[in-house]
Amino acid sequence: MMDNRKMVTHSMQGVFVFVLLGLFAVMSTLMVLLGAQMYRNTVDHATENNEGRVLGAYVRSMIRAEDSAGDVSIEDHDGVNTLALYEMIDDERYVTWLYCYNGMMYEQFTGADRQFNPMSGTEICPAKAFAPRLEDNLLTVNVVDGADRTDTVRVALRCAR
Repeated sequence: MMDNRKMVTHSMQGVFVFVLLGLFAVMSTLMVLLGAQMYRNTVDHATENNEGRVLGAYVRSMIRAEDSAGDVSIEDHDGVNTLALYEMIDDERYVTWLYCYNGMMYEQFTGADRQFNPMSGTEICPAKAFAPRLEDNLLTVNVVDGADRTDTVRVALRCAR
C-alpha cells in the first residue's frame, strides 16, 4: 500500500511541475507579445510625429539658408506654386524651387536660366499641399503632409526684398 501512495504523490508532483512550466511558457509568450505591440505602437507614434514635423522644418531651414536680398520669391509654373530661392555661385545664378506635385514635396536645384520641369525635382517627403505667401517681409508657407497634418511656417526674412 505504501508503494501506491508514493507513486500517486510522485505523479501529482510531476503534473504540478508540468502545469507550472506550461503556465510560465504561456505568460512569457504573452509578455513578449505585449512588449512587441507596445514597441510597435511607440515606433509608429514616433515616426508619425517626426513625419509631421519634418516638412515644416525642411521648408524653414531652406528659407533661412537662402535668405538674402531679392533672392526669395513665389512663382507659378503652369499651375504649380513654387517657392524660388535664388543664389549666386561662381558668378552664375542658380535657383532652388520647392513645390508640391502629385502628392510629394519636391526640391529642384538648377541654373536660373533653365526651364522649370516638375518631374526633374528630387522627392523630399509626402505632401498634399504647399502654399507659400509673401507679404512685405513675412514669408508664410502652409504645408499639408501626407497624413493631412497642416503646418504653417512663418519666417521674417532677414534681408529686405
